[in-house]
Amino acid sequence: MTLSYRLGTIPIALLLAAVPATVALATVDCRAPRMAAADLVICTDPQLARMDDQLARRLQKTARQLAFGPYVGLRVWQSDWRQQRSECSADRACLSAAYNDANRFLDRFQRCLGTSLRGRRCLPVSVEGERAAARRP
Repeated sequence: MTLSYRLGTIPIALLLAAVPATVALATVDCRAPRMAAADLVICTDPQLARMDDQLARRLQKTARQLAFGPYVGLRVWQSDWRQQRSECSADRACLSAAYNDANRFLDRFQRCLGTSLRGRRCLPVSVEGERAAARRP
């Protein structure tokens, strides 16, 4: 299947490959047949489920504002954060704190996006700083 326009024939797969995928809307799939302990708690606790949904929306909105490099950094941070969240297991307080930490990070990250291009040097610093903090015992 191809698209024809003034530029000629462009394969659709090439167009799709050039556009970064969006961050998944829901971070926890409550219909999955097998879930980790943290995911079970999130699915059964209305407050945690709401926090998860709000964070997913914020991530999606933020991802749409990013060029490829910062987008990849955000996805790496998200992967590290999910690992940190899964280490909470069934501890509701730990899970709530993980969501609060993620929201604080996104606040800093979005403030950084609001700065000029020269000020955006804080983007890689923000992501790498969070990754280092997540790795500390």
